[in-house]
Amino acid sequence: MPRVVRGRLAAAAALFVSLTAGAIAADVSEKVAAQIKAGVNANTNGAVRVEQINTTPLTNIYEVISEGEILYVNETGRYSFVGGSLMDLKSKTDLTALQQDKRMVIPFNKLPLQHAIKEVHGDGSRVMALFEDPFCPICRVFTKFVDQIDNVTIYRFIFPITDRRSQSLARMAWCSRDRAGVWKAIMDGARPQLPESCNTDGLVEILKLGERYGMNNTPTVVLASGKRLVGATPPEQFMDELERGGRLKADQR
Repeated sequence: MPRVVRGRLAAAAALFVSLTAGAIAADVSEKVAAQIKAGVNANTNGAVRVEQINTTPLTNIYEVISEGEILYVNETGRYSFVGGSLMDLKSKTDLTALQQDKRMVIPFNKLPLQHAIKEVHGDGSRVMALFEDPFCPICRVFTKFVDQIDNVTIYRFIFPITDRRSQSLARMAWCSRDRAGVWKAIMDGARPQLPESCNTDGLVEILKLGERYGMNNTPTVVLASGKRLVGATPPEQFMDELERGGRLKADQR
């Protein structure tokens, strides 16, 4: 090959390398770019291919472009913002979700159990509180599922937040001599016409507790561990959660 051609090829190769380096780290030092690229590659097992790295207005947070997608990572390439959540790419952990779970915890001993309708199934060894509303369609299905669970103590809280009509039914059950029976009938679809006049301070206390802990949906379950389950938890998952978090510790009894 003529020397001139070899020289042109070498120059072209050098230009290609420099352009590629520029694409990988448009405004980032080579050291930081290499560290980010290596970190992202290691922490995602090569699933994320780094094509370009740019700085951002935030210190030590970098923009990474991969196959047309943009993600933001720290300088080690381990932590990334994904869909508004902070992710640990190495452990595949949603750190934001972990913090949200902690904030969702309701200490079981903070519940006004004296105002609940208590049921004991079997040996009652697992414990849960259930907040339900008769005008919540999921509640009406879920309450029948809960009726079938064995070896559990259930504290049912009348929690009328779904519909204005719920409040009238809640007062009817609350003021009834057979609170448990009337509430069960209401959850089964009955719409009795009963007196609503009595002291409803306990019902107000339940609603205030819900407000304090941001309980905006029904059904809501609080396990003995304090973990909160909201809405339509699949039966299999619910039973797993109950088994893991439904046992009272010695200091809770």
